[in-house]
Order: sequence, then structure tokens, then C-alpha cells
Amino acid sequence: MESTFNPEESSFIDFKAVLNSAIAKWYLFVLGAILALTVAYLVNRYTVPQYEITSTVMVSGDATQGANAAALLYGSELFKGTQGLTNESMILKTKSLARETLDKLDFRVSYFIQGNVLLLEAYKGDAPIHVVFDTTSADAPYNISFKISLVDQDTYTLSTENQKWNSKLNDKSFKFGKSYLIDGFAFTIELLKPEPFAGNEVLFVLNDLDDLARRYASNLSVSPYGGDASALVLTVGGTTPKKDVDYLNAHMETYRQNNLAIKNAKAVGTLDFIDVQLQQISDSLYFIESRLEDFKRRNSAMDLSAAGAKVAGELESLEQRKAELLMNSRYYDYLSNYLSKENANDQIQAPATLGISDPVLNALVSQLVTLQTELSVASSNQGQDNPGIKVKRQQLAEVRASLLENLSSLEEANQIALKNLNQRIQVAAAELQKLPSSERQLINIQRLYSLSENLYVFLMEKRAEAGISKAANTSDITILKEASVSKQTAPLPLRNYGIALALGLGLPLAFIFIKELMNNKIHTVEDIAKFTELPLLGLVGHNKKEDNLLANLSPKSALAEAFRTVRSNLRYMTGVTDTATEGGKIIVITSSISGEGKTFSAKNLAYIISISGEKTLLVNADMRKPNNNTDLGVSSSTGLSNYLAGHITLDEVINKTIQENLHVLPSGDIPPNPSELLLSNRMSELIVELKKRYDYIIMDTPPVGILSDGLELMQLSDANVFMVRQDYTIKDFLKNLQLQVESGKIRKTAILFNDVDYKKLNYGYGYGYGYGYGYYAEDNETKSWWKRIRG
Repeated sequence: MESTFNPEESSFIDFKAVLNSAIAKWYLFVLGAILALTVAYLVNRYTVPQYEITSTVMVSGDATQGANAAALLYGSELFKGTQGLTNESMILKTKSLARETLDKLDFRVSYFIQGNVLLLEAYKGDAPIHVVFDTTSADAPYNISFKISLVDQDTYTLSTENQKWNSKLNDKSFKFGKSYLIDGFAFTIELLKPEPFAGNEVLFVLNDLDDLARRYASNLSVSPYGGDASALVLTVGGTTPKKDVDYLNAHMETYRQNNLAIKNAKAVGTLDFIDVQLQQISDSLYFIESRLEDFKRRNSAMDLSAAGAKVAGELESLEQRKAELLMNSRYYDYLSNYLSKENANDQIQAPATLGISDPVLNALVSQLVTLQTELSVASSNQGQDNPGIKVKRQQLAEVRASLLENLSSLEEANQIALKNLNQRIQVAAAELQKLPSSERQLINIQRLYSLSENLYVFLMEKRAEAGISKAANTSDITILKEASVSKQTAPLPLRNYGIALALGLGLPLAFIFIKELMNNKIHTVEDIAKFTELPLLGLVGHNKKEDNLLANLSPKSALAEAFRTVRSNLRYMTGVTDTATEGGKIIVITSSISGEGKTFSAKNLAYIISISGEKTLLVNADMRKPNNNTDLGVSSSTGLSNYLAGHITLDEVINKTIQENLHVLPSGDIPPNPSELLLSNRMSELIVELKKRYDYIIMDTPPVGILSDGLELMQLSDANVFMVRQDYTIKDFLKNLQLQVESGKIRKTAILFNDVDYKKLNYGYGYGYGYGYGYYAEDNETKSWWKRIRG
């Protein structure tokens, strides 16, 4: 027979075998799909629905530069925004902003209705009760679930799993609409509708708004709108879409108002600063104005001379400039005091608001405000120990140091200007001394009055500018899209069914694949061809009968036909010779390990040869494990070992069987040296004698994978039959067998594939002609319904 061995075709995994195994186990896929789809149905049926709520807000203009009416009126921006979209996103997610939103909503109590399986929140009109409690109480039982049960239309009872509060509420009944005080907890419950109580449990939970704000802040997702749009998309997820819609709408409005409040805070702070300065100046102005009126009343006929008018005009001009320098000095003092504070969180006033146009100072103050805002947002959102916050604190300290250094230079320059101005005033004052006393006194009073008046007018102008800016302020936030349900996020029926079906089909396939991957046993004819070049002598199917002897089976059985095929193939291997001249043929039956069907095959092969009229001898050559031949009608315990030891004659150990032309030579008693007996001259003489007497000598030998006895006998045989049992013989044994073939230790050998389940082979309709179509006797037997379903 031509060898089919081709080692290049060997692969790590036989996908064809996996496919055939999957087809054979189709019921696993059906069962897996049914179970998985059932689980998916239960998940879809009993999962509390989750929804995604979205809305959109736009940050008007450049997010880093705000615009206002004061900039249009006066040509410079008094108040500039410092937040970009990233900072705006962080502000939206702060707990403090979420708390402001919750203060506007009635979220202090959550109501739930417990059905047979699902616990659903009842919001607003769906809630069957309304609970009011004292929010200022320190003993309010927050985050504890209370169950309310109806006694009648006017009376109810309360219970909870919290042991502390349950003991306080046990054996007590309450009236709807009546206020109660229990251990410092004051509450009132009103009944809105009794219908939900029928067949369901009604529960409520008191919410701590700080905890609730933390949950909402963490649940809120903020992302850019996309493209070049300066807009943000707000997203929250939850099980109560109406409640989440109300929250998101309120949160956007809170955010809008907060943006406007931040812008107004700058103007309000400026107004407060100017008002303080005006209060001081107005007092001085009132006092000087009184002195001037009193002087003029006493000197009503007095007028300034031309020289006096000139000196007064010059002094007035100098005093106006001095007023501006003094205002700058006051701002420098204010800024120095502000920077000297350890934790200054109040809004700083920009220099530009008070007419100070130094570009370095304005840039540093703007940078300081930006860092303060970013640090405030990051601290409330990320905690104090975040590495990014430490970096911003370091930057803030550096800006403070630069500001103090810049202020020192500006104050020094301002003092130099004031000193120079005072010198010029002194020169003018010297000219004043040349005038008459009364005229000189009038000019001094007018000079003080002019200084105070100029300061007062300057501050009033700046106050008017700040007031206009505040009045013209509008929020940079525009609500583009109100909150609405965008999609249901859980459960997703189609996705769940798809995943379930994939798992239901994939897990059995993975099981089969892994099983095939881990399988180290010979499973198909192709497996044999992968590991050895030895020809295939035939296939012997699995015997489902209790009797293993062909003599007791139907001659038309598949098992009998398989051994007829083996008999024919053996004749091709041994050739057609004249046994009278050349002697009988010795056929050795062996295997790699015990349990692969040597004895079963040897008996049935001997039987099938003998019924063709040829004299056949079955030799039990495995003396370590004596065989039972009672099924052939032989009960003698003496045999080969006794003969080889010289204790008995050949005729005494050869036994006739129930089948004509078939004799048996038992293994005999277990000897201490079976290998030496098989290698003895008496064994060689025995073989010569047996070949004279019989046409075929079938020798059942020990396994060659364990013992060397069988190898010695295989050298003397005319044909060797190596047994391979389906799903039993290990693949590595065939590899070792191939190595022995290549080394020349084994010759004239063929494989007999035993105990084969034809449905496991890679054939579409079984193996052999007629199998499955009523040709063999077992094909006509009635199959069980399960076997008929499996085919």
C-alpha cells in the first residue's frame, strides 16, 4: 500500500477536525444559544432602564477674552474673562455649582416603588406621598431607606432596615398631614394617591444635598461640541430621565447665572473700592468747602489780583496732577496689602479700572487672577494634594513675587514724581508769600479745595464707568439646547441578544477548539497519516455488543466485514505463496500500550481467516498477561511458557476451538523470564514447526511501547499489525513508531485502526460502502429517538 505520510502537512491544529467535531456536536450549539438567549431575555426584562440625558451650552466669543459695554465706551476692557473651554468644563463639574443647582430643586427626598423584581424611583407626579422634614436638624436620618405602609387612608406605619431607627419607629402609627418629632427629627408625610400601595412597597430616602451634589458632579460629563464651535455638551446618565432632565436644565441656568455673577463681582468690587475712597475724600472736601465759604463770607468784597490769579491757576494745575499721583499711591498700597495676605481669595481690582496703564502691572495682575481662578476650580474638583495644584501654587507664588517687585519699582517712581511735584508746588507757594495775607489765605484754601475736588471728580468718573460696565454685563453663556433624553444606555435588547447569541455559539466552539488543541490522542485516519508513513491495513468499528467474538455475531455485521477487509489486505502484504513448500505466514499483532485491542483483534482475525478454510493458529505470546480463551472453547491454563520451558510437548499445549481449522496456543503460566524464553532456540524451533503445520499463525504479543518482547517477534514475522485505538492511542507513540520504522527496527508493518466511531471521522456519511443504508445487520435494528435525531 502506498504511503500517505507527508510531514509537511502536519499542523498545530486540525481545523477540519474542529469543524467536523462542531458539526457532530450541533446540539451543544443549540443548547448554548437557547441558554444564552434566555439569560439575555432575563437581563433585558429585569434590568432597571438607564438613560442618557444631554444638553448644549455655548460660551460666547473668545473663551479667554470677554467683551463689555465699558470697553466700547472708553476704548479699553475693564473686566476680562480668564477661563477657556477647559476651565469652563471644570467649573461645570464642581461640587459647589452642583450644590447651587440642587438648592433650586426639590431633590431632598427620593421616592421609590418596589415591584415584584424592580425598584423604580417615582418622581414628582408619580410619587404617591410627599415628605417634608426639618433640613436644619443635625439628627436627620440621611441615606436611610424607609418603608411606608398604609393602615388606612389616614394612618401609616414606618419601618427600616436600620436597627437604630427601626427601634424608634417600631409599634408606632402616624397620621398623614400631621407633624411629628422623633429624637430630634421633625417630619410630615402627606398622602397624594393610595393606588401605588396596592401590591407594591413604597419607600423614601432623605438625601444629604452635599452627598447628592458630589454624586451629580461626578456623574456629569462635559465634552467639546466639536469643530470650531465654542460650545460644550453636558451629559448625565440615570434611571429617572424626568428628574435628570430637570437637573440638567437647572444646572445650565445656574452655570449661566454664575458666569454673570463672576463678571458682576469684578464691577461690584471696583465700586466698593471707589466708595471707600470717596467717603474719605468727601469728608475732606466738605470740611474745606466749609472753610472756603466761611472765608468768602468774611471777605465778601475781596478779589484776587492778577498775580494772585496766576499763582492760583498754577497751583491748581499742580494739585490736579498731585491728586492722580496720590490715587496711584493709594492703589499701590491696596495691592501691596492684598498680596501680603496669606490666602487672598477675594477678587482683585485691575489697575486699568483706576486709570493705571502700566502694561507690566496690568499683565501681572491679569495672570494673578487667571491662576487664582484655575487654582480655585482645580482645588474644588480634584482635591488639595493633586500634583497639578502644587504646580499652580508655585506659579502663583512666582507671580506674587514678580508683582511685589514691580510694585516696589512703581511706588519708587511714583514717589519721585510726587517729590518733584511738591518741589514745584513749593516754588509756586514762594510766589504766594509775596501776596497780601488775605489773598494768600484764600489761595491756600482754594488749593486744598481744588485738590480734594479733583480727587473726588476722578473717583466719581471711575465709579460711573464701573457702574456702566456692571449694568451692561451679560452672561457669556447661551443655552443652545435644553436637556432631553438622547438614548437608552441600558438595557440594550438587540446588543444583549447579539452578545448572548455570540457567546452561546462561541463558547461551545471554543470548548471544541480547546479540546481539539489539548487532545493528544489519535482521532482520525488523517491523524495517523500525520505521524507515520505506515500503511493503513483497515478500520475496525466500535463493537456495541457485549460479545467480542465474531463467532457469536452475525456474519453480515459491520465488524465481520471489517475483519474480512483486514484479511484481504494481509494477503496482499504477505503475498500468495505455496504454504506446503514455504510454510505458513506469521502475523504479529502488537500495540504501543495495553488496552488498544490486540487480543480482540488477534482472536477475530484468526477466526475470520479460519472460516475461509485455512488452518490457523492463535498464539498468546504475551506471557506476562495470560488471556482467557473460554469464548473459543479453550480452558487449558498450560501453554507457550510451559512448552518453551521444556515442561510439556507441543501437541499438549495446542488446543482445538469451537471453530473448525482454528487452534489456540495459550500463553501458559506466568514465567519469571518471558523475554529470555521468546529469544530461546526452542522458540525459533517452535516457529519453524508451526509454519509447517498451519497456513497462518496469529501471534498476540506484548505492547512494544512498554516491552521489547514484541519487537523481537516482529523481526521473525511475515506481517506485523500495529494496533491504534481511536481516542486512546497517544500521538507521541506513533511518532516513536515512525522513528523505529526509519531506523529499520520495524518492517512489514501496517496500522489497524480499532474501536472506530465512524461518525467521528472526517467523512460525510460514515465509512465503508453500505454503512448506514441497511447493508449490515445492525443497520436494520431500531434506533432510539435520540439516535435518530442525531443521525
